[in-house]
Amino acid sequence: MRPLGILLTFVVALVAIGGVAAFFISQSYTSPNYPNGVQVAQPLGTAVVNGQSVPHVALQFQTYPDSTGSVAGKQVHPSGNPAWPAYGLSNQYQVPAHSLVTVTIRQYDSGGSLNNPWFAKVSGTVGGVATFTSPDGKTVTTNHVDPDNIGHTFTMRSAPGVDSAFFLNVPLPTNANLPNNQTNPDAGQYYTVKFSFLSGAKGVYAWNCEFPCGQMVASFGGVMGAYGFMSGFVHVV
Repeated sequence: MRPLGILLTFVVALVAIGGVAAFFISQSYTSPNYPNGVQVAQPLGTAVVNGQSVPHVALQFQTYPDSTGSVAGKQVHPSGNPAWPAYGLSNQYQVPAHSLVTVTIRQYDSGGSLNNPWFAKVSGTVGGVATFTSPDGKTVTTNHVDPDNIGHTFTMRSAPGVDSAFFLNVPLPTNANLPNNQTNPDAGQYYTVKFSFLSGAKGVYAWNCEFPCGQMVASFGGVMGAYGFMSGFVHVV
């Protein structure tokens, strides 16, 4: 019976993996709660990384403390509530495969302590570092952030069977000076986080926040379990 048990275990594992893959695929390019569609990275030409010339693109997005706010007439998240933060204005991004992707994030939200301080470390970026500019203009390039002063994280991994070696994690420092005008975020205070990474093979990659900014058990309920606020997809094409 042991060989049969091993076979059944293998079959169950394949079904589970297939189910996860199906979830990724079903969510791909389908974000009904976001009116702004997929944000396509802007081309910057080429860059030399590790002695090779690769396409260079840029992405810029924000984190907001109030998901019901609006920016330039567009809602941060149309089904949000004022107590829920959100990435915006989209949660889906598109970048070319095997390219240098430079990301700039404006972090408007407050924060606190991580449940797991490991996510305070920068991982998967070019050079293993990120650059952080505080609201008062001070800039530092480092491989970590104080785990007790985290606003969010941008943590990205591949769908099953796409690129198992790919992993990216960048912590975003907490911003104690909340913006006083969600309709004009530039009037408020924000942290600027900038980093670059090499995109992987073509396919769907998921990203999420690993800071417990929700409610209920370990603060990972509420907004953390609602797709599109603290989670989304990166489409590598």
